[in-house]
Amino acid sequence: MPELAELRFTADYINQVSEDIEYISCYKNPQHKCQDLDIPFYKYKLSAQSRGKEIVVEVKDVHSDKTIDIRWTMGMSGYFKLTVTGLEHKHAHLQFRTSDGRTLSFVDVRRFGKWKQGVSWNKDRSPDPTYEFEKFKANIKKNIHRAIFKKPIYETLMDQKFFNGIGNYLRAEILYRIPTLNPNTPGRDAIESHPEVLDFCRDIPLLAYKKGGGSIKDWENPFDSSEEVYENFMICYGRRGMGQIIDRNGRRFWYDPKWNA
Repeated sequence: MPELAELRFTADYINQVSEDIEYISCYKNPQHKCQDLDIPFYKYKLSAQSRGKEIVVEVKDVHSDKTIDIRWTMGMSGYFKLTVTGLEHKHAHLQFRTSDGRTLSFVDVRRFGKWKQGVSWNKDRSPDPTYEFEKFKANIKKNIHRAIFKKPIYETLMDQKFFNGIGNYLRAEILYRIPTLNPNTPGRDAIESHPEVLDFCRDIPLLAYKKGGGSIKDWENPFDSSEEVYENFMICYGRRGMGQIIDRNGRRFWYDPKWNA
């Protein structure tokens, strides 16, 4: 599933390819469960910003200051791709078209991605651990008495109310880099005894972003065909010899096997 770094790449891609483009129409695959978009503008520009595991795409009327927000989550495999109109991916479920024969598509092979018009950031998600780090830490400090912080830290880190953008590969890489922290330690105890957990919630996603994102099944870095070069920074997730366990949410957690003893 795309995590914080991948969402930031996606926003970067939308902004880069849309910089000099004016869109004129939008088409939704009728088989996709999400709502049709109602964009009343004759011509419009698109721009995007990411926050954790969400993206907000701003639709701006070319002839006025009117805007419409669309909130996006990528699901398990969603990404955007600009192509020549008519050459869209077969799983291009939402398509923004230009007058000069190009299409920006939301491609989602597994159809878990969602969008919603007229809304901005989800209030049930925490501040972004990278560019809102102090707010992110304050939110955890304020709520550290809650039940989620009594669960093992490897489960605590997956709760988007407090760790927006941290997902399966990031939690593995964060916890592996703290060799004295048993991942079975309750979240509150882990954070209080190893406050660097929160620092790594900022630093590892930034490292992932710098290196080109994680190697994630079914997710395509939209920059792969241009100047961005993928470099594997993972030292735990998916590595041979690491410990593995299926957590209570059915996700596979990778960890240092020394904690099996």
